[in-house]
This record gives sequence, structure tokens and C-alpha cells, in this order.
Amino acid sequence: MKTGRKKAVKIILCVLIVFLVINSCWYTWRFLKYSRYSVGMEKNPFYTWLVPRYKWTDADRFDYGVKYPEYLSFTGNLSVGMPTVGEDPFSDFLIIWPKFFGGYEYGVSLNDGDLAYQIEINEDGTAVDPQYAELAERCRETIDILLTRADEMWHITE
Repeated sequence: MKTGRKKAVKIILCVLIVFLVINSCWYTWRFLKYSRYSVGMEKNPFYTWLVPRYKWTDADRFDYGVKYPEYLSFTGNLSVGMPTVGEDPFSDFLIIWPKFFGGYEYGVSLNDGDLAYQIEINEDGTAVDPQYAELAERCRETIDILLTRADEMWHITE
């Protein structure tokens, strides 16, 4: 019976060590990858120690946000929102997803008349999906402003 108990303790210890190593590696990677983006920002009301979130509004009223990855995920995001106009709390915004090994993926939410679109864009602001090329071109000024603000804030241009 003692050998069975020893074997069970060894298995439990092994599982615990693997759990701790995985969590430590993920937490360290997440901290190293995302902490530089949130320098000088304040905690967002949705901030938790497990999923930190930060926000900042500049003098021109552009809103910036950083959301660290969810538990054991590798996908967090950065965001830049245009200043709101009047009573409408919604504005165009850019979402940036830092890739695991470097580089970024981009998406924008654009209001075009009475419709809102969420599309993926390339680093140069063109639409990834050709069916949204015309929309991206119509909203080119907004996309360029958002990309410029993101680069000024986080120096993301490679």
C-alpha cells in the first residue's frame, strides 16, 4: 500500500510542477510582451490581476487601451479610438493584436453613414478582404490617423 501511495504522491507532484511551470512561463511571457504598452496609463475599471487592462486619453481626446491576454491565452490587444462627437459615445477605432513572435495584426471599426463595419486591415491601412477595399479607401483619412496615433503611442511600425 505504501508504494501505491508514494506513486500517487509522485504523480500529484509531477502534475503540480508542470502546472506551475506552464503558468510561470505564460505569466512571464505576458508581462514581458505587454507591460511596455501600458507604461504611463491608468488601470481600466475592468482591470483584474489576472487580466490587466489599462486606458489613457490624450489632450486631443483620443482614447488608448491595452488589454493583456486572458488566462493562458496569447492574444491581447491595443486600441486607439477617435474622439467622440456630441452625445454619440461610439467612434471609429483601431484594434491591434501583437503577434506571439513579433509583428501585429490590425482591425478597424468604422462608421460609414448609418452602418458600422469591423474589418481587418493591413499595416498600410488597406483592407485584407478585397470586398472591403472601397470602404477602407473611403475611410482612408480616419484609418491613417488611427495608425499614426498608434505608432506615436507604441512605436509599432517596423
